[in-house]
Amino acid sequence: MATPASLRRWTTVHRWSSLFCTANLLFLCVTGLLLIFHPEIDAMLGSMPEIRQEGRTMLPPGQLVEAAREARPGWSPAVYSEDEDHPGRAYVSMLPPGVQDLGESKTVILDGFTGQAAEVKLDQTFSMIVLNLHANLFAGFIGELFLALVGIAFFVALISGVVLYAPFMRSCLYGLIRRDRSRRIFQLDLHNLVGISTLAWCCVVCFTGIILELGKPLLMIYQHQDLAAMTAPFKDRPAPERIVPLDQAIATAQQAWPAHRMQFAVFPGTQLTGQHHFTLFMAAESGLAKRVPKLTLVDAATGELTVASDAPWYIQALFVSGPLHFGDYAGTPLRIIWALFTILTIILCVSGLYLFIAKLRGRRRDLPLLQEATS
Repeated sequence: MATPASLRRWTTVHRWSSLFCTANLLFLCVTGLLLIFHPEIDAMLGSMPEIRQEGRTMLPPGQLVEAAREARPGWSPAVYSEDEDHPGRAYVSMLPPGVQDLGESKTVILDGFTGQAAEVKLDQTFSMIVLNLHANLFAGFIGELFLALVGIAFFVALISGVVLYAPFMRSCLYGLIRRDRSRRIFQLDLHNLVGISTLAWCCVVCFTGIILELGKPLLMIYQHQDLAAMTAPFKDRPAPERIVPLDQAIATAQQAWPAHRMQFAVFPGTQLTGQHHFTLFMAAESGLAKRVPKLTLVDAATGELTVASDAPWYIQALFVSGPLHFGDYAGTPLRIIWALFTILTIILCVSGLYLFIAKLRGRRRDLPLLQEATS
């Protein structure tokens, strides 16, 4: 049973962890709401080019990569992917000469049926601006680490809130809101009700958000541990003068993983592949396995298979976290549920902020009386 002293400590933890993350959490909820419905917003704003696919066959990936080279002369392809939600749309991330950092890449959007590059710049669309704001506050890696810290503070606030709510829960019915009491009591009951009702969802979104914010450190671990181990036999070899076409690398990966489709392919010469391999992630057509793609390394010089295995567990966690964080697992119904929970989280933050301000004002009102009584 919690003692008064321990409850006071938990109250302090809850108060300051909540205050640290509240303003940031409100901001993340608003931008998160926009991102949940970004396909509809993009369509409404006309941000992305429309692609008609009636009776047309998509061009081979290698041909689309060459079209991206023409759009960015002198640049090198880094990542190739196709838009699952918009068939016929392909993306090729291009790197400037001599650069290996994928963070410096620029994405060329292509019509997969004609190979024509869109005039729109992906990083200047409304959704990408909001995504960068949501992910790193336009502060790069430092912003990601800060928001990971915000996520940890939010998780601490959730746990401490449960500890404080438990004694109240034993004496009152779930969902009780005392409307006949003061406004502060009403807000406290509302805060407790929304908090306990959204607890599981908040924990899921908080935890997946922390994982996503730590994506770069996780990829560095992959690069220096797992990737280094898998490509150790190639360590002392010179980089190949010519690499096989992307289409050949995809065909090799599809032989290793039948009934899978390529989710995205990373070219040699980047942080995630090394100098000697294509890295391809192959996803199943349906089910949870669709969200946890298989890892494939293809020798860039010969087109032969080097590795075909499950991705490391932390990379799998990274893949799963993205769709789960934004409610992108079961189409529009789940996204609507995610949006409703996001709105409830906004109510949770606002009511908590109101309680803190009300208590602060109460102390200020009581201070003159206390000084008068002790003078």
